Amino acid sequence: MAGFTKHMYENDLMQININLSKYLDKIISLLPYNYDFEEVKALLEKYYPYEWFIINEKFKYYCIKEDCLIKKEKKSRFKMDDPNILIKKSSVYQHIMGSEYISQHHAQYSEEVRKRNEECFAVERSSKIIRIYNKIDKAKLKTQQIEPEFLDVLMGLYDKNTTTQKDKVYILLELQKYYCSKNLLFFSKKVDTEYNPQLRRMAFEHLQSVGFQPVLRRQKYMRIPSRNKKRREYLKNVYSKEKYSIKAIPEELEYRIENSKEQLIKSYDFFISHSSIDYIAVQSLIKYLNTNNKNIYCDWINDDDYLKRKLIGIATLSVIEKRLQQSKAIIFIISDNSLNSKWCKYELNYFYELGKSIYTIQIDDLMEGNFNYRLLDTPWFYDAEYRKKSVLDVY
Repeated sequence: MAGFTKHMYENDLMQININLSKYLDKIISLLPYNYDFEEVKALLEKYYPYEWFIINEKFKYYCIKEDCLIKKEKKSRFKMDDPNILIKKSSVYQHIMGSEYISQHHAQYSEEVRKRNEECFAVERSSKIIRIYNKIDKAKLKTQQIEPEFLDVLMGLYDKNTTTQKDKVYILLELQKYYCSKNLLFFSKKVDTEYNPQLRRMAFEHLQSVGFQPVLRRQKYMRIPSRNKKRREYLKNVYSKEKYSIKAIPEELEYRIENSKEQLIKSYDFFISHSSIDYIAVQSLIKYLNTNNKNIYCDWINDDDYLKRKLIGIATLSVIEKRLQQSKAIIFIISDNSLNSKWCKYELNYFYELGKSIYTIQIDDLMEGNFNYRLLDTPWFYDAEYRKKSVLDVY
């Protein structure tokens, strides 16, 4: 193991142990008269939920790294204890589980004091917990919590030696639109191993945005991922210096959809036709469909980088048509706003001509938590002249 990797792993373990001791020390005053490991762990999970989550994710991460070494028949290097074991090994835990401390605790115990301590601590911790999870939830609103069927293909494209810096930037941006364990592992791996600084930082910043705490290595500590002398020279002197800036305009996305592999492989179970004014209802529908393993297209989630209101043009219309072609079905959210939307009418008419299934759902049903969308049997919206009516002045 490279010296920096070993140092990082050991630092991780040391910091986890320090933090666990700090958290346990904080909850001592909340312990009931009789307590055991499960009681201690429950308090830890209740008042440090995010911190406990991060410790468990670190454990999973190092287990995967250890498994990879074993499969390659290499020396075992990442032997992180299960988080439950880490609690039990903590000096604070061993102290409070000692017979002398328990006797002292029983002698001085007051339920009234314990309740008062917990009330004060709950107030102190709740604002911090809310702030952390609000930040994570805000980041997740820009993603779908699902593992799409083309995810493995995207990751495979990224790891090909022939994939350019430009294409890798685009692939990372596409992967960022999905929140799932496979994706998080992929980004974690890139933070550890990606030799290009721009791509490594993209992976690092994405993990940070969804609540993880990765470590970003300086370039001099990165291992060149090849044994071939010629390729090593290329990676060190060319690849490591490459950068690419995305042109965040509809025309760029239009070109990518027609020519790039990361766009050509895409498919969606449902295209959501809606008014952007009804975004709260749209979010609830997407969340419901994701829980049923459905991959959704929604312009302000999937293509928000490119489809800007101030940049509406022919390319915008072309992108929407392509996304409709890539979708197996459409769900139209019926509201006063969507019924007056020129774009919704265009999407419905275009999709109808594709001969695919059209479903509808009332916005009032969505707001009440009823997600029973229905197949449309009568195309009441159909207008043979819809292409002649401009939608480019309103989006």
